[in-house]
Amino acid sequence: MSGATEYGQELDVAIAAARAAGGEVARMRRDGLRYGHKEGRELVSEADIRAAEMLHEAISGAFPQDGWLSEEHVDTEVRLGRSRTWIVDPIDGTREFLMGVPEYAVSVGLAVDGEAVLGVVYNAATGELFSALCNEAEERPAGRAPARYRVLVGRGEQRWDDIPPLPAGAETAGVGSVAYRLALIAAGKGDVVLTGSGRSEWDVAAGVALCRAAGLRATGVLGDPLTFNQPEPWVRGLLVGPPVLHDQISAHLQKVIRQQQR
Repeated sequence: MSGATEYGQELDVAIAAARAAGGEVARMRRDGLRYGHKEGRELVSEADIRAAEMLHEAISGAFPQDGWLSEEHVDTEVRLGRSRTWIVDPIDGTREFLMGVPEYAVSVGLAVDGEAVLGVVYNAATGELFSALCNEAEERPAGRAPARYRVLVGRGEQRWDDIPPLPAGAETAGVGSVAYRLALIAAGKGDVVLTGSGRSEWDVAAGVALCRAAGLRATGVLGDPLTFNQPEPWVRGLLVGPPVLHDQISAHLQKVIRQQQR
């Protein structure tokens, strides 16, 4: 891949679009809005739809030849024929957004040939903006694993103790949006993100780009590679952290699985 400056314009557009959409959803929540449920229990609000419209207009308007994958747009096979695809969640953490918990985010990622190369995550409730290009990022040196480390998991996972087994030294903390969790560890505010539950690509693409830019290792929960813009845009669990912790947790999980299969 060529240098990170190749995507400088894309990053500028994504940051501006995320800020604008985030500002609008924050305003809509202050003013009051309607919400409902999709199939199953998943929540959706007027703000999700409005943010999706704003992001699509700004980003696809600037890069009309790129593919588009978003939670609030009808998916088509068109994106599969594009080497570049934007992977967007207008509000990751809609439940937290509606509850007034400041742990939701606008998530904008760009995948090129299946690799997440750009990420923007904006938490409009706190004003935190995380952005990075990672197409030439290198992983951190292995080093030694710390005696204690902080693993960010979903609020529901923490509440219902739905967390995969962890090695000694792990302390878990529940945070709403998975995109926000990934942004936090990329910024050094936590060590590992772990979920055994499946996630849509739009939940994690931007956050994975941020983490890889920070030298973290990002894979499926058992170490399987992450490839984006798939026909079925689904990630079967997630494990992200410094290489030394990633290896330690991955080996532990695989050991647990082997023991369970006996």
